[in-house]
Parts: sequence; structure tokens; C-alpha cells
Amino acid sequence: MDDSDKKRRATILKGVFVVLLLIAVGCGGYVLYMNHLEQQRAQEMSATGKPATKVESKDRELADNPIDFSSLIKENADIYAWLYIPGADINTPLLQSATDDLFYLDHDKDGKYDPYGTAFSQMANARDFSDPVTVIYGHVNGGVFHNLHNFEDTDFFNENTEFFIYTPGHILKYQIVSAYQYDDRHILNSFNFADPAVRQEYFNTVCNPDALLKNVREGIALDADSKVVQLSTCMLDSSQGNSRYIVSGVLTNDQETK
Repeated sequence: MDDSDKKRRATILKGVFVVLLLIAVGCGGYVLYMNHLEQQRAQEMSATGKPATKVESKDRELADNPIDFSSLIKENADIYAWLYIPGADINTPLLQSATDDLFYLDHDKDGKYDPYGTAFSQMANARDFSDPVTVIYGHVNGGVFHNLHNFEDTDFFNENTEFFIYTPGHILKYQIVSAYQYDDRHILNSFNFADPAVRQEYFNTVCNPDALLKNVREGIALDADSKVVQLSTCMLDSSQGNSRYIVSGVLTNDQETK
């Protein structure tokens, strides 16, 4: 090998090294950025303050709602509810666009572009949670639903049994039925929940999911009149493809407020 070949080879090796170094730096920067986003989301939800899960009425007058919806709606009319999961430290508004089902996939609660979006439902669901199944979506890495994966831990699942949804005039209490890995089907487009038989079959799946990754609360039965909310996010491990992770709760109490 002559000197020119050696120099050419050295130049190529240096180039490869620089590319690998840039990739490593980029990956490290991405990880740090994601960690920063997750911490930022957690701080935002903590700073909001934990809403009361039960309010007392006085002299037969309805109690005030813990969430100031009048102010929130002035900020963004697409805010229609609030989700609070005490053990998972998820404390966030719920939004629904009237024109674009995927708008809040990459926009924040203020309607500004944000690749990690916010928690949202789609137009197929009513905003009053009167549907048999309501699906709420949120991103995992850097998103508001990262801590849903805490329910993968059996002890955590057993210790944290409820979540709450606030709407103007109501505090809705849900008992967590199950948390499990699911496929990437669009649930509301894949099942005709107006059919009681289809609805009951789906509810049976919620109570006994066909999944290796699952936690189920024993002794809960869902019937045709049940109102179920499913919190849906991506899997933490990207190698699991487009699978979803779903935490399902059934309505157990509806407290009326002002």
C-alpha cells in the first residue's frame, strides 16, 4: 500500500469516526431533551395544584367545581374537561377539536405547535362522557401520558384504584378496571358500540384482556349500561411497534357541582 492509499484510508476512517461521534452526540442530546420534556410536563402538572376529588354542598346549594372552567374556556374553547390520576401525578386538561381529530396530537393546550401534543379525545365521542366507551389519547415520551406506564407494575396497579374527570357541573369518579397492551386498532372505528352484544363482548375483553402485559382488578363486572373511559398511549419500547397501552376505568360516581 503506497502513501496515497494510506492517507485516503486514514481520511475515510476519520470521516467515519466523526459521523459516529456526531450520531452519539445527537442521540445523547435527544435523550437529555426527552428527559427535560418529561420533567417539564411533570412540573407543569404539579404546579397546577391537585383538585379536590369530592366537594361538600352547603344548605342544599351545589358546591363549586374544583376546576375553573370559565377561565380555561376563555383561554381555549376546546378545553372541555380535566383529568386527574392521583397516584400517577397526571393532572391535565382534556381537549377536543371541532374540526380536526388529530390537531392536539401535535399541539399543546394553548393551540400552539408541540410535537408531544396534549391529552385529547376525538369528535366520535361526546364531551359529556355519556358514550359507552370514551377514548382519550396522549403521548408517552415527553407527553402527558408517560406515567400511565406506572400501571404496568402490579403493586402500583393494586394501590392506585381510581381516576377522576371533571366537567362543567360534574365530578366523575372512575374505578380502574385494567391496564394492558393492545393492538393499534382505532377502537371507536372498529366496534359498533351501539350494538349491546358488541358492547358486552368488548367489555368482557376490558375485564379479561388477551395480553401478556396486563393488570386486572378482580371482582369488577361491566354490563351494557357501563360507562368506560380508556386512556390510550404508545408503548415505552419502540420495538413493540404501534401497540397501545390502555388504562381503562368504569364510572362509579357522578357528583353534581355548580
